Amino acid sequence: MEKEKVFYELMETLYETSRLISSYENIPRKYGTDDELYMIEVHTLNLIGDQIKTNTSEIAELTNRTKSAVSQMVDKLIKKDLAFKYRNPNNYRELTIELTPKGKLVYEYHKKLDQEEYGNHLQNLEQFTTEDFQKYITILNVINRRTRNVLNGKE
Repeated sequence: MEKEKVFYELMETLYETSRLISSYENIPRKYGTDDELYMIEVHTLNLIGDQIKTNTSEIAELTNRTKSAVSQMVDKLIKKDLAFKYRNPNNYRELTIELTPKGKLVYEYHKKLDQEEYGNHLQNLEQFTTEDFQKYITILNVINRRTRNVLNGKE
């Protein structure tokens, strides 16, 4: 019974974390340019920057969003001169997405910001070991996998 009770507490804490992150993501911020961007926009830029060249299908798969939702987000980023798309010369039906120089500036700025923020979190978690972190990652991956299956109608 104790394991079940602690697990329920873990899940409630996870839901609270999710709500806090959602609230945090809904605050627009500046990332090295005059543009105010939402976290979803910056994280989409990060995915594009990490892939160097990508397309809506890849981003949709990585984010568990529809191609249509990703396409709308990419169009917003294009309007803000943060990304551009062009026809893939090897596959005319596919549009390739890349960062503009301004998009690369935001990408680098956000990466640096994440490093600083993660460092601050790590300092507050000094009492935990690498193994503790690894166990938590394993637990979250199992929960995420089941949640993805539910979202995709596989469970």
